Amino acid sequence: MTDSSGNTFNLLRRLQEQNASSLKKAIESKPASGFDIVPFSEPEADQSFVNVVVYPQDPFVSEPEVRQMSSRLIGLGLVNARFQVKDGMSATAQPDSQGNYLLWPDKPEFDQINSFYYATFTLQMFESYARHVIPWSFGTAPLFINPHFGQGGNAFYNELDHLLGFNGFVDGDSSVIQSAQSADVVSHETGHAVLDGLRDLYNESFGLGCAAFHESFGDMAAVLVALHDDSLIQKLLDWTGGDLRLDNFIASLAEQVTNRLRANGRDLSERSVYLRNALNSFVNASFDELPLSPENPEIQLARDSHNYSRVFTGAFYDILVAIYEDQRTTIADRVAIHRARDVVGHLLVTAVELGPVGELNFADMAKAFLAADKFLNNAEYTHLLIPIFDKRRILPELLAREYCTSLDNLPSIVAPTIVTSPDTATQYLNDVVRPKLAFLQGYELFPLAAYTNSAGNIFMTYVVSRRIQLNGAQYREHDGYHVDAFGGLTLAFQTDGSVGSIYWRPVSDEDVRQIQITTADLVSRGDMGKFSPQNAQLSIEPYTMLGYWVKYDRIGLLFKNPVLVDPLPGRRINFKDYLAKWHETLKKR
Repeated sequence: MTDSSGNTFNLLRRLQEQNASSLKKAIESKPASGFDIVPFSEPEADQSFVNVVVYPQDPFVSEPEVRQMSSRLIGLGLVNARFQVKDGMSATAQPDSQGNYLLWPDKPEFDQINSFYYATFTLQMFESYARHVIPWSFGTAPLFINPHFGQGGNAFYNELDHLLGFNGFVDGDSSVIQSAQSADVVSHETGHAVLDGLRDLYNESFGLGCAAFHESFGDMAAVLVALHDDSLIQKLLDWTGGDLRLDNFIASLAEQVTNRLRANGRDLSERSVYLRNALNSFVNASFDELPLSPENPEIQLARDSHNYSRVFTGAFYDILVAIYEDQRTTIADRVAIHRARDVVGHLLVTAVELGPVGELNFADMAKAFLAADKFLNNAEYTHLLIPIFDKRRILPELLAREYCTSLDNLPSIVAPTIVTSPDTATQYLNDVVRPKLAFLQGYELFPLAAYTNSAGNIFMTYVVSRRIQLNGAQYREHDGYHVDAFGGLTLAFQTDGSVGSIYWRPVSDEDVRQIQITTADLVSRGDMGKFSPQNAQLSIEPYTMLGYWVKYDRIGLLFKNPVLVDPLPGRRINFKDYLAKWHETLKKR
């Protein structure tokens, strides 16, 4: 790992060795910008641009095309305030005499430009929806981009090393397929980093809900980024005739990687990531119905984050299409796509900001979408959201309507006038919030953040922890160890200072039960590596392990490896049989 020892120690101190004093100390060490409710200013409009050549969405969809990028976002060395290319394979691309980067895909520098462009675009897109700067979870340092990290046909986001890494693989005709050439892949990985900045505890959770939503968020990011490209929108309308319920390249992810792997008989099954289709018919299943290793993961849900994420991604695509179909009754299809895209983009980011601080399930995120629609649009699209979440068995209609009623009857809580530190956030919680929220009694909460967006909305988050003991032979040498889980309180205020959303989600007994099972899964698969606190070294290559263990002072703990790897596995399947089974599921819709 590169220069990550301090980050790793901070991770352990902040999350795994929890007690009231250490958590308070860790929160107090957060940068002051984490507690700042002064108004956020939108950046000035760009005045100058440079031309770059990129692959819109994926090499499968079209030839390279020229796009414009703000000159303030692409400095020499492919660096800006948030990203920096760090390529060990090739020298960094240089601009021509006019300042443009007009490189073709046969050059490794093209991969640098493509990944840099789409990573920057993805972050800017989400910041425009959030209406504020979205920080990285690790602070103000840049997020490095390595478009040629290695071989393996996968990509990853590594919080500890501040890195987006993209791998390639050798195709059957000896050509190399680079994942950095796919906008889908780049925006998916950048989506992980964006969500980690908004909710960093999701990446520390052993729970299925947090991990699956992380993967879904990456897929939703890819769909939204693609729908910002007018040439792709035109191709989409030509392809589907305006019917977005037909299978299409926007709903499909990383087509080039997928098709080249299939053509060479590669496995597209367990834990595959870029082989998902947002246009799917999956419905939610209870945790106990989800097998660890299903017979056919491509068409069956499993207790795996990449697999299970398809339920929520499918619901998201359904929402996009429903809003588009509602809009196109009065406006042109192209305009309707733009409007639907921006509605769901705002809903997605705001749902994250209104939703759970830590542990979650898909029902929590469905409620957060309903809250976001109320918060942003006065519930304009709720009549479309409720039946979709009900059909997907994510949130039953009755519970959804009960939750909407609760949003209309929030207690009277006035926004703080000033919050500049954890101490002032705690004082506000105790003096103003606790007297109005009886359900907080008995919980010790610590402030995480307070900030304002450019619209004048205020968001505040508080965290509560719960220690989970791991007892039983299924944990092997880790019997008696523990993991820590996190829940919390989210408050959001309208521009007039009134409370617009309250979300309380502690760690439940069901969360504890599920985390005990998913942790045992990791142990049984050998996905736990050893961490040495003496020199901050990991005993096994960090991109192969999903968790780590450490023991010191007679205390044993397991902690989540905050590296999100999206692999393409190698076991063969019969693709013809897969297609037949998949089309059978589509017929039943």
